Amino acid sequence: RVLFRSEPGRYLRAGYVITSRGCPNRCWFCYVWKREGATVRELPIRDGWIIQDDNLLACSDEHIRAVFGMLEKQRERPQFTGGLEAARIKPWHAMEMRRLKTKRVYFAYDTPADLEPLRYAGHVMLGAGFTRASHVLACYVLCGYPKDNFSAAERRMREALDAGFVPM
Repeated sequence: RVLFRSEPGRYLRAGYVITSRGCPNRCWFCYVWKREGATVRELPIRDGWIIQDDNLLACSDEHIRAVFGMLEKQRERPQFTGGLEAARIKPWHAMEMRRLKTKRVYFAYDTPADLEPLRYAGHVMLGAGFTRASHVLACYVLCGYPKDNFSAAERRMREALDAGFVPM
């Protein structure tokens, strides 16, 4: 079994960085907890500005603050492309992301239970100064799973948009 390495420029392109692996959620459609484990492992923080963590917000506050500290030193604006779990967002996370002039942040809307946390995350992020017009806030919307249909997927896309996110 080959483990995924988080060394920028070695196994990942320059700028990409992984500061943690694993996720405690055990979602039926996701292989992260099967591949990486159902506990989050915080890794040494290397320089980079494109955060690819499985579930960064499941990490300790100390680790998240250290990631923000690393991002503050980068020449490029940060991007949180791994997909943030809306249920774990805290106002201070949003304020830090805004202070860092985040270029792009992705949340996830995978199941019906994710809608209310997504709406809350939109409220928190917009309250921190992000705007809908900037298109900085994006959301991966899971579509095409068993018994899904086009109208239901379209409804979820509209719900993500209404919550303040560009649906992906």
